[in-house]
Amino acid sequence: MFSLIKFVIAFCLSFVILSIPIQRKPAFYYLNNWAAPITGEIFDTSKSALLKGVKDGKNFGKKVFNNTKPGLDRISTKSSSIDRETKASLKAAREDAHSDYTDEEKDMLIKILKAN
Repeated sequence: MFSLIKFVIAFCLSFVILSIPIQRKPAFYYLNNWAAPITGEIFDTSKSALLKGVKDGKNFGKKVFNNTKPGLDRISTKSSSIDRETKASLKAAREDAHSDYTDEEKDMLIKILKAN
């Protein structure tokens, strides 16, 4: 509560001091003319930094929500440690393993699977 009262008093004093007329214009007018180039540069810099932060935040948000879409859980071949040739050889090996069964063995496996 004390800090609020202190702030109000400081604001009122600074307002009164800056309102003192000098050559029929308030002191604030002269201070503003003197500080305008500096404050303009500060405002432009902070505006561009703020806009860049908002743009980066939007891009980050899009990336986060795009990664939550279902069906994106696959590993791409560019980032996988197994290259395409190895995948092709593994696929060929699997097909060879299935072709080793005789027709009788395949029928027995089908019967076993249907029984369970």
